[in-house]
Amino acid sequence: MDHKNSGYFGIMKKATIAFAIALVLILLFFFYLMFQYAYMKKVEDYEFVIASSLLALLTISIVFFFYRVRKDILLPYRQFHKRIEDVGLDNYLISLIENINKNSSFMEILQYINKTFSSFIPYNYIGIALIDEKQEHLKASYGVSDGTIVGMPDKIIGVNWRIADTSMEKLLRTGEGRIINDLQAYCKGRPLKPYNKVILDAGIRASITLPLTVSCQAIGIIFFSSNSKNVYTNEHLTFLKTLANSIAISLDQNILIDEIRYGSVLALAKLAETRDEETGEHLERMAVYTRAIAELLYARNLYRDQLNLEYIEQLERYSPLHDIGKVGISDSILLKPGKLTPEEFNEMKKHTTFGAEVLRSAGQNIQKKGRDMFRIGIEIAESHHERWDGTGYPAGKKGLEIPLSARIVALADVFDALVSTRPYKKAFSLDTAFKMIAEGRGSHFDPVIVDIFLENRKKFEHLYYETNQMEKIS
Repeated sequence: MDHKNSGYFGIMKKATIAFAIALVLILLFFFYLMFQYAYMKKVEDYEFVIASSLLALLTISIVFFFYRVRKDILLPYRQFHKRIEDVGLDNYLISLIENINKNSSFMEILQYINKTFSSFIPYNYIGIALIDEKQEHLKASYGVSDGTIVGMPDKIIGVNWRIADTSMEKLLRTGEGRIINDLQAYCKGRPLKPYNKVILDAGIRASITLPLTVSCQAIGIIFFSSNSKNVYTNEHLTFLKTLANSIAISLDQNILIDEIRYGSVLALAKLAETRDEETGEHLERMAVYTRAIAELLYARNLYRDQLNLEYIEQLERYSPLHDIGKVGISDSILLKPGKLTPEEFNEMKKHTTFGAEVLRSAGQNIQKKGRDMFRIGIEIAESHHERWDGTGYPAGKKGLEIPLSARIVALADVFDALVSTRPYKKAFSLDTAFKMIAEGRGSHFDPVIVDIFLENRKKFEHLYYETNQMEKIS
């Protein structure tokens, strides 16, 4: 592609030449008028000298202006495009579009961008904050790092802030990008917001910020950040605007898919709720306890080979499906107010395999396209009644044979069952519930997960009171 005569560069070049020719013609015309005026009016020499000097000054200013345009805009832009052409950026952009069209997960696309485009833009971290439905808050939702930014995205993902309380409001309103080449100097003398402190403590020193817009509607903000000062130029901003458009399209597409997927999850979970009034409230509490346990494990660097931010998000979303198989259990067993007979209990056990089969069927078409949409949901439904010592059901798995997702949900499920009233029992006190969880360490539950749970008892007590209060209000 000939970048010298096409696109933005070509337009700038032609516009500059046309402008220069026009100004030269105007200057020549002015000089002609000046001489004519001086000849006809026989003006004094000093008047002519002043007028000529002003014209000369104007000419010098115009020449200087074109020099700066050429030096600061045309040449850098030309060099920038030459670097792009030398490394074959077109191929990378084509590959990015192909990834988007293949419906790759958004985190996969963000990881691709992080690894690929650092050859063109100096960044160590890419972060994305999404705007809520009411257009009032931003939430740090995605982040990828090259490893040099300490504590990111761990400490920032999930943080919310009011748009009106930030400088982002103007950026979203105007749609323009922003360069901060010295973040420490920018924050000096201003009230230090919590998220700014996290960013500075992580080692970020410069950033480019851009709105993510789809169909003239802002859906979020993207940050390209560096651990070095004074690294960004307007050329970087121009390039990232194009990249941000592709990211916005991919993000919007994945948000839509996630909403459809989550809607399907909730619809499936509601099937069980219609069978048991308690189940609906149980589903909401389950999601809260499950996410809390997973986040605590993640913060302590436990099971990091499996746990990441996307995994935690899926755990929260799919934990309500743990008992979806109960739709296949008869009311006489499901709602029995007393202890089940051995035969009834064997029938109840089937809800694990029923649930897994329901989800496998629901995800069958997507699996054919290489996307196992309900994988974690299937693990949870099928294995949340397995026990660490191998005495659980349906397969008698033990220890690490049990999927991590199911081990986390198992504890969250039992804790909520203990502290809740059920058709066959009254609610236990918190003290009794924590004691029973502790007794199940190494037999029923993964000992690592139990330890994290007990170490953070106050947190789970707070969540218990918070979720029960929410139910009372609703």
